[in-house]
Amino acid sequence: MKNIRKRRKKREDQARRPVLNRDAEMTLISPHDDAELDFFKKRALSSAVVLIFFFAVLVSRLWYLQIQQGDKYRQLADSNRVRYVEVVPPRGNIFDRNGRAIVTNRPSFNVVMSRENSGLNDELLKKMASILGEDVSVLLARIRKMAGTPGHIPIRLAEDIDWDKVAFIENNRLELPGIRIEVVPRRIYHYGNLASHVIGYLGEINERELKASAAGVYRGGDLVGKMGLERLLEKDLRGEKGREYMEVNSLGFEQKYLKGIEPLPGDDLKLTINMDLQRVAEDIMAAQDKAGAVVAVEVNSGRLLVAASAPALKLDEFVGGISYKAWQALLDN
Repeated sequence: MKNIRKRRKKREDQARRPVLNRDAEMTLISPHDDAELDFFKKRALSSAVVLIFFFAVLVSRLWYLQIQQGDKYRQLADSNRVRYVEVVPPRGNIFDRNGRAIVTNRPSFNVVMSRENSGLNDELLKKMASILGEDVSVLLARIRKMAGTPGHIPIRLAEDIDWDKVAFIENNRLELPGIRIEVVPRRIYHYGNLASHVIGYLGEINERELKASAAGVYRGGDLVGKMGLERLLEKDLRGEKGREYMEVNSLGFEQKYLKGIEPLPGDDLKLTINMDLQRVAEDIMAAQDKAGAVVAVEVNSGRLLVAASAPALKLDEFVGGISYKAWQALLDN
């Protein structure tokens, strides 16, 4: 009987318990939860797309800077620490028919200022004026003259200074930022003004000549042949410039020599003129105190032995180049 009662009670309890089918069980999950889950999925996907986009932009920018523009920025970085200085070659020597030197070169010391890393100010300008024995206005005029030229071309403040000034500037370089000594060849005329019209003279290159020349051959302030053989054979006599690459610090002071390209001297020139006969001809003309010309030619070969003209040019006045104003003064004399 007890077992029968237990079974009956169990059936009654099961009858009272609610029966849930599969559809009813699904209703226990709220529709609001599904929408929220979809929202988070979409948000995660959007965030991933944005991150991938920015990563792609970053990678493409790095590729552009490192690969495509790498050489450009490497050169810009080097330009901040490396400076090159042009080395002027000695012009070709000129000899007479007997091999005697008429025109050669000697080293000359110029004071130049780098515009890229100079500390130019009133104080520095006054210092340089005092060292060079010049007025501040003269130095300012030379600086303004170079205003339209490329920034890597230094400004020439003084030419052919003496050794005492060279030593003073070199010993006080830390107080003169951007100032350095430039060694350039300077013409020596061993026979004075003899054959001056034949030899010719040098002058500072003008704007027209600079524009007409090949790129990189000349720069503002260079001396070129203006008359006579110096002009006629300029291409042969000038040589080819060299370069010295120096590592500099943030103040523009040279720290270390890196490498150099040696300049090529100009070609030497041997004339058919005999300087002994040239002197005789010019002395005769000077005694007459008249303008004129004398030409002597070797009969058998047709070679020119003498080519004298009066009045003669004073070649020493043209050694460092002559300005247009000074040239006009000579013409008017």
